[in-house]
Amino acid sequence: MTGNPMDPPHEIRIAQGVTTVFRFQSPLNRESVEVDGRGTRITVDAGDRSLILEPLLKLASTERLALRVPFADGKAPAHAVFVLVPASSEVDTRIDVVRLEPPEATCQTDLLALRAQCHARGPLEFARAGYLDETGVKTTSFEFYRDEVGGFESARGVSHLGPGWLLLDVRIINESSHPWLPQEATMTSDEGRQVTVRTMTAIPEEILPGQDGRILVETEAPPKGTGGKYVLELRGKDGRSFSIPAVRVLPKVEGKP
Repeated sequence: MTGNPMDPPHEIRIAQGVTTVFRFQSPLNRESVEVDGRGTRITVDAGDRSLILEPLLKLASTERLALRVPFADGKAPAHAVFVLVPASSEVDTRIDVVRLEPPEATCQTDLLALRAQCHARGPLEFARAGYLDETGVKTTSFEFYRDEVGGFESARGVSHLGPGWLLLDVRIINESSHPWLPQEATMTSDEGRQVTVRTMTAIPEEILPGQDGRILVETEAPPKGTGGKYVLELRGKDGRSFSIPAVRVLPKVEGKP
């Protein structure tokens, strides 16, 4: 049961002289169980998490009896609703009721969790994790580049250099006729020294023809006192690559912001 008022109540097939047992995962408000014809046409025995029904009389073929079972914990949905119908052949003798959280409650729970996660990743935690120090973060930009043969173009990008880390942020435009799924990155200095890439993320993961995507590349920081220009190469799943030849990184001097 979902608790959605737009969903029709479940039909339960019952027969005279046959016991039907409901078992619930949640506690019941046993004193408030309601069923049409209770005491005269059907007996009801409510427990903490179970309900036992037995019709005293045979139901007419078109007869329908409403059964409303309230829960005792105050959570949504507040009650379960069933329709008891006469069985033509098979009788439902055991019903296991699973109480699902309504979609809006699930979304609210996810939202609270996301807010908590965002709060945990705020500036305070950023500093506590060691991503900031007295020298601060050095930020600079690098120019756009177009590869007409490969069919790619980069917009103006940004490099952020912190203590022990470097983050490159650039948008790539796919001017080719095929989708491109970037999966790997390498970064090399003018002197041929490679910088260790920790991770790369593409948003979205696949860049469609004529569309652009954001590429974030995290690397280890170049040695202190070094900077200059680097080549950032992005390789796609299909083997196609795009190199940005003049990625600028400011040198970080120890002890100076």
